[in-house]
Amino acid sequence: MTTSSKVFMYIIGAIFAVGGIIFMVGLEENRFLYGIPYLLIGVVMIYGVYGVQRRARKRGPGDAAGGGGHH
Repeated sequence: MTTSSKVFMYIIGAIFAVGGIIFMVGLEENRFLYGIPYLLIGVVMIYGVYGVQRRARKRGPGDAAGGGGHH
């Protein structure tokens, strides 16, 4: 995953998370119907990018290219 794609995914995740919070605060009716799914989508996207980065760091720089052949 390139740096620009990580930044893009973090931004999109943050937009969803903040939008979910705004929905929960700003809407009168159905605030949780719209707010919670958007908030969850944002959190899952942010945590997903974080998880990919964490696994890539554990493997090391040489294994990220797909070499090694250990299964």
